[in-house]
Amino acid sequence: MQDITQTARQIAGSPEDHLTEIHLFTSAWAVMKAARGQGFNPSRLRPQHLIEGPAPSPEPTDMVLERVGNRVREIMHERGIQPHRRHAA
Repeated sequence: MQDITQTARQIAGSPEDHLTEIHLFTSAWAVMKAARGQGFNPSRLRPQHLIEGPAPSPEPTDMVLERVGNRVREIMHERGIQPHRRHAA
């Protein structure tokens, strides 16, 4: 039961990932309510068209990866951590 509740929590926590499959969100919400011993009325959920998808990234993915990779390398160097492979971080 704990595994089902955890999966339901992940689905209900990111409704924007399930805009095309509202039944998953509704089922996840019902599981979470049942785990608390509460009743559930699906007609009280807001329509899916009111939830907007995530906005596009403000910068290209390559730039993000480069920036994050540089920061990770800095932290590794500060802490004296050696990468296991040449392409790591």
